[in-house]
Amino acid sequence: MNVEQKQQALINEIIHAMSKNTMHRITFYDYMKMALYYPELGYYTKDKLKIGKNADFYTSTSVGSVFGKTIANHFVELLPYTKNGEGYSILEMGGGDGRLARDVLNEMKKKHIGIYEKLTYYMLETSPYHKNIQHDNLKHHINHVIWINDVKELPSPFEGVIFSNELVDAFPVHKVIQRNGKLQEIYVSWDEQESTFEEIVDELSNEQLETYFKEQDIILKEGQIAEINLEAKQWMQTVGEKLHRGYIVTIDYGYPAEELYASHRHEGTVMCYYHHLANDNPYQNIGEQDITTHVNFTALQNIGEQVRLETIWFTTQSHFLLNNGILNYLHEIELESMEKRDLFQDEALKINRAIRQLITPGEMGETFKVLVQQKNVGKQSYRFLTEVWKQYGM
Repeated sequence: MNVEQKQQALINEIIHAMSKNTMHRITFYDYMKMALYYPELGYYTKDKLKIGKNADFYTSTSVGSVFGKTIANHFVELLPYTKNGEGYSILEMGGGDGRLARDVLNEMKKKHIGIYEKLTYYMLETSPYHKNIQHDNLKHHINHVIWINDVKELPSPFEGVIFSNELVDAFPVHKVIQRNGKLQEIYVSWDEQESTFEEIVDELSNEQLETYFKEQDIILKEGQIAEINLEAKQWMQTVGEKLHRGYIVTIDYGYPAEELYASHRHEGTVMCYYHHLANDNPYQNIGEQDITTHVNFTALQNIGEQVRLETIWFTTQSHFLLNNGILNYLHEIELESMEKRDLFQDEALKINRAIRQLITPGEMGETFKVLVQQKNVGKQSYRFLTEVWKQYGM
């Protein structure tokens, strides 16, 4: 099937799912789940390049290897506190094309061979397409990488680091609205006459949606639309329970609950990406565009506490990278040599540009947040929590 045929096939499957409901509708959660994850037709499950210049969006790994190198520094500091007597373990969830894992492992092999030789790097990946790309990018580390389909396949007890980068923002969400002083849900239906999807407001489909905001003391303004990510809570509970000793490191874009659900975000945070163009319409380019929402980090911390995870750091990506040594990768460039350098191909200039893009507040530095939680490792004095100016001897 070509692109148009696959898209129509997915639309037909969504309409068929609606027909099974007496009111001919599904929740936005079900719609988003089908658009992104329906077998072979959803955005993430189809054979389609998604990350990079010729795809739909960039990630922090797209700007070069320095992001992975800096994360390797972070892992190297954490892993000794997790050692189970035999070796070290890292689980990366939703590893995309595998470039981040490759950059991390390259840096460990180059600078921390003692840890690298005892390391098992688990990749949890359910997409056969992505798994094949990951195998290719990780071919030089194949003896250290194990692919799994579920956290249940990890050794028990699992001791190590569980890591994700831009995973939680792609979980399907429920869409709600405050109307007439009451929280209601937004459903999706098919308008036969207009041949398009339409949104319908009605009673909540799940009582957990009501308690979600009460648990965080959040009250939406009249007419305000918001998203509720119940899967994120379930995910944090699952990985938190699986982890016996170690850390969970979550990198994504989002905010604490009070900021995420502030009244100026009146229309919610649903964003779509198609050929590097952003839009807020999830009912177009179905199966061909990414659909994301901002992450509620307060919810992740709260559910983490219930499974004995302690938050040791919640910060911006900028602070995280600075405190983990990203400035050590800067190249000193003499002004006199600039005229002799290729501004676009020179490797040193590319690395310096990448660092600026990753830490600058107006770019990725402030938009992305990092949550570091620990379990059963006791009170430690972490270098990455030291003021950055002290680390660099300023």
